Amino acid sequence: MNYLAHALLSPDDPSILMGNLWGDILKPRDYPLLTSGVHKGILRHRMIDAFTDQHEYVSQIIKLLRPYQGKYTPVVADVLMDYMLCKYWNTFYPKSLEKFCNAKYQVVLKNIKLIPDRLHPRIDRMVSHRWLESCKDRNRMEQTFLMLSKRASFENNIPEAMLPYNLHEKEMDRLFLHFFEDLKTYINLQNAS
Repeated sequence: MNYLAHALLSPDDPSILMGNLWGDILKPRDYPLLTSGVHKGILRHRMIDAFTDQHEYVSQIIKLLRPYQGKYTPVVADVLMDYMLCKYWNTFYPKSLEKFCNAKYQVVLKNIKLIPDRLHPRIDRMVSHRWLESCKDRNRMEQTFLMLSKRASFENNIPEAMLPYNLHEKEMDRLFLHFFEDLKTYINLQNAS
């Protein structure tokens, strides 16, 4: 999953949100500097990613994308799932996407000191470029995929990632909706324990 899903699946605890959002870029050398709440957020991030990577519906989405995206299929799938989350936002959250994102950006900026200084420029870019909403429409998706393509180490078809989605939209949407319900249930069970 990408940034938006991690933000949505965080409890109302700023330190857990920070760890969950930045779990991929926080390194073991950072761990001694982090609060226990940020550590909990990193664990939540990993739990979400592990559940996602092992889920049968996500595997089916990846199978539909692989002929078009090759080795970058998992990255493309993560971004497409944030697109589908935006598309079906009102199914999963009562407030508008814009209000949700604005509230999360405020929390991130207010709690930036929980994250090592070296990452602050990246966090500032996340807020100023509104990364949580980077998948909200097809135009933003094209920009996101173009940026990912430029950062990729190998030749790729990432800029054309919407083509297989367009071909398999109904099936991918169906798979995503079932998967995300399962993911929410899993997270709620983890919260209860």
